Amino acid sequence: METNCFKGRNRNTHSVWGKIGLAALASFWASNGVPPAQSDVATVSQMLNADLSAAGKVSVPASLSLTPAGGVFSPYAGSMTLRYLVRTTPGGSGGNVTVQATGDFNPAGGPTVSSAGLAVSCSGATLGTPCAGQNPVGLASSTNLVAIPPSACTGGGGACSEGSPNTVSLDFSMANDPSYETGSYTAVVTFTISAL
Repeated sequence: METNCFKGRNRNTHSVWGKIGLAALASFWASNGVPPAQSDVATVSQMLNADLSAAGKVSVPASLSLTPAGGVFSPYAGSMTLRYLVRTTPGGSGGNVTVQATGDFNPAGGPTVSSAGLAVSCSGATLGTPCAGQNPVGLASSTNLVAIPPSACTGGGGACSEGSPNTVSLDFSMANDPSYETGSYTAVVTFTISAL
């Protein structure tokens, strides 16, 4: 009787020794500071351009109530603070903050902007020159509140103002004529800021 003897390799043993060899190689690289792979870094620069123009922004309270300032038939008056941000060019003409009546008192039977002599005075502008004295507020044209010079800017100190936003106090007044009918009346005034 013949007996055939076969010799072969154990595949599981080969796989284990292969893993051990890879682990030893990785350990050698790590201990000797040899990187397992190379990398590449590329950089590029980009120019950024910004053109800053003269600009302005103005904000006021949503409404202002005028109330009698003294005794019977004394003028109606009310005070508010106007806030503004502005930047004017060095070679420009500066800027202005203005007000204009854009809607007369309603309903009919009460005061009108012209008959009541609606007026405004200004004080304490933190940038620019405020208006002087009592200034009429009309429907036909605007009234200057603050004159802003060239090379002016809000906030940051130095060549600009210290505070941000800038502010100016406004005092509105109107006559209290006994011929006006009783009731609640509302007019609209619009504020505008220009910067050159």
